[in-house]
Amino acid sequence: MRSTWNKWPDTMQKTWLVPGGTAAVFYQMFNGERVENDDGTWTPREFTYMEKPSDETTPYLAMECEYTAHDLVPRITSFQLIQQDPSREVRSTDLRHVRLEDALEEAWLKVTFRPVRVRDDGAFPVETVSQATSEQDMRRTLRGLRSQNRRKITPNLHHEVAKIWLADTTGAPTKAVADHFGLADSTASLYVKRARDAGLLPPPPKTAARAPTSSSGRDARTKSSRRSIRK
Repeated sequence: MRSTWNKWPDTMQKTWLVPGGTAAVFYQMFNGERVENDDGTWTPREFTYMEKPSDETTPYLAMECEYTAHDLVPRITSFQLIQQDPSREVRSTDLRHVRLEDALEEAWLKVTFRPVRVRDDGAFPVETVSQATSEQDMRRTLRGLRSQNRRKITPNLHHEVAKIWLADTTGAPTKAVADHFGLADSTASLYVKRARDAGLLPPPPKTAARAPTSSSGRDARTKSSRRSIRK
């Protein structure tokens, strides 16, 4: 029986060019589970990466990835090299060109998204982040998850975050948290928010909203000024 790789009834596909061919990632569009990462991004629990060389005599790679249930770390659960040319078999030399970890990273970046972020105090404008900065932070998030097997968010961690935040004297307490734990800035902000939600940090300062000036208010002030000038 020929090997197959995982597809879903409501499959979403994203495709892009890679050296020597094309790559694609597949995941469930509507019915699949999502995992929230420490930096506030979201990723499908399961996704499949496929890399297809332009040379049809070269086997293509299909790699299945999943967030494992016990620690929520994205891992490669299986991969296949599938030969389409009936005159050639898959050989051990084909494995030399397979870079599983790099493929996982690129696939994860394609399926992971960051919801629109609004400032904690509800003021405008909505926070914006450049695409380059966002991608750099997301790469750090993935590498941190896979190298540290996900830092457990516990009450002790909340207390440690609060202690570092309150002890900062540089005027950038969230950056101090990021530097201490080796986190991306966005992840450190999430740690601080969780410590604040636990009641260990003071609420963020409120930004006073400037009351809109009505046209009638302006007219009244203008008339008052004119009366003063006439006097």
